[in-house]
Amino acid sequence: MSTNDTTGGAAMAVGRGFGTRATLPVAILIAMIVAFLVHTLGPRADPREPPLIKPRIPFIGHIIGLMQHQANYHTRLRRLTNKPIATLPMLTGKMYAVWDPHLIASALRNKSLSTTPHTLDVAPIVTRLGAHTVELLRGPQGEPLLDRFMQHVIPGSLKGEHLQRLNTAALAVLASQLSDLARQGACERLPNTWLWLRTLIATATSKALYGKHDPFGGNAAVENALWVLERNLLKLTLNLPAALTPAGDRARKTLAAALMPYYAARHDEDPSASAFVRSRTAELRQVGIPTEDIARLETLLPFAALANTVPLLFWLICFIFSRSELTTKLREEVGGLIEKREGAVVTLLTGSVVEERCPQLMSCYRETLRQAVHQVSTRTAVQDTTVSDKNGRQYLIRAGNVVQLSIGTSHALDEYWGSDADEFKPDRFLGRKVDSDDEPGGVKAMRTALLPFGGGTHLCPGRHFAFAEMMAVIVTLLLGYEVEPLEGAEWKLPAFATRSLIDAVTKPANHGEGFGVRIRRRQGWEEAQWAYEM
Repeated sequence: MSTNDTTGGAAMAVGRGFGTRATLPVAILIAMIVAFLVHTLGPRADPREPPLIKPRIPFIGHIIGLMQHQANYHTRLRRLTNKPIATLPMLTGKMYAVWDPHLIASALRNKSLSTTPHTLDVAPIVTRLGAHTVELLRGPQGEPLLDRFMQHVIPGSLKGEHLQRLNTAALAVLASQLSDLARQGACERLPNTWLWLRTLIATATSKALYGKHDPFGGNAAVENALWVLERNLLKLTLNLPAALTPAGDRARKTLAAALMPYYAARHDEDPSASAFVRSRTAELRQVGIPTEDIARLETLLPFAALANTVPLLFWLICFIFSRSELTTKLREEVGGLIEKREGAVVTLLTGSVVEERCPQLMSCYRETLRQAVHQVSTRTAVQDTTVSDKNGRQYLIRAGNVVQLSIGTSHALDEYWGSDADEFKPDRFLGRKVDSDDEPGGVKAMRTALLPFGGGTHLCPGRHFAFAEMMAVIVTLLLGYEVEPLEGAEWKLPAFATRSLIDAVTKPANHGEGFGVRIRRRQGWEEAQWAYEM
């Protein structure tokens, strides 16, 4: 919560703390000192910068708000102030917060707002790299290395033939696992749907990434360490002693120990390893990063590959199967994705063809993105620059300051989505007319405000791979299985967990505990064995 009357509020609080006239001069003196400190130590406001929103607690109020409410703090501030963009004073500095979709898009296109300083600062801390590697990354080679990763290595290894191979490998694992699900009339009882999906996607993705020498390889302890690391990432970025972050530190060491033999034996160069892993590692070796630090750095790779796919698929399943009429409609629609049936083997199409043939499913998918993606993208202004709104008004962003782009706030604005912005509407993206562009819920308004994958030069490079995995699972479940609540007939979906500043997609509260399902084969699909084509 914020106000523009910081010093007045502080004076009132001080005044209430003194009960006699004799102490009133002391109270006034303290209030004057507080006002003086706020004025002299607070950030200087340039009228060309975004409007200043002062916290109730001077210097630290916004910091406390972000720690307490995480990504939701941005949504709270936007609703409280009705500002499209703001300057948030913190200690003796400031941070810019961007909430309007047009301004977010402008910032995403702006090359002067860079992720590089933040990444080079945080990655060595989270992974506990050796001194030599830290010096290398923060020296003259660090920024060019990261630029090559972001502009060439990662995008180049996730398109064309490389993407096709990655998809094929992951889909083969998914086909095998889903073919074994609820066979021969069995009813699978999954007490925790979230944990089941985590393992399903992690197994397929790690095999596709690392090849036949997959260091995860169904190792439950190593997989669990990945999720423990994920839960503790925010704490690890604070560079606290290991004794204060024991779970995160143990997980970090477990993952590095599992990856070390893989890179030491150069299994990343095996033909079965993905181009994604192979090209990343080659680049790190070329600049002189030792094997033990490659293993430490690459503990973040599986996290990046899985962090968004699992929660998006989880909520998509929840939103669809909890609506019986929608489930029936979608089953009819995805029937058009059956490529062929040869005996028990059913080959389904996935990937881009789903977009072409399944408008209802795509509407559900986009609405799930809107509901679940809360990403706060952090950038640093490397030089003075400006961002522009839809009317051409410019706001000055001063060099050296952090900028947070609240994509989750963009996904919840009534002026873009309409008065039902808080609801899940499976038909939201269907049947919209172009002539309603500028109205809330119009085609252009929604296209502007839906930013789940970033934008500009920072579009998520793995979005096509993740989409193919998610569509394979949801289409298979729709066609071949009944998915019902674990107990009774009434669906009780879990609440959203706290929307972390580290994550991009919201997870279920309490790691999905208490939300389970029963899965059994539908009539006519009892013996189906699944296969996929792109």
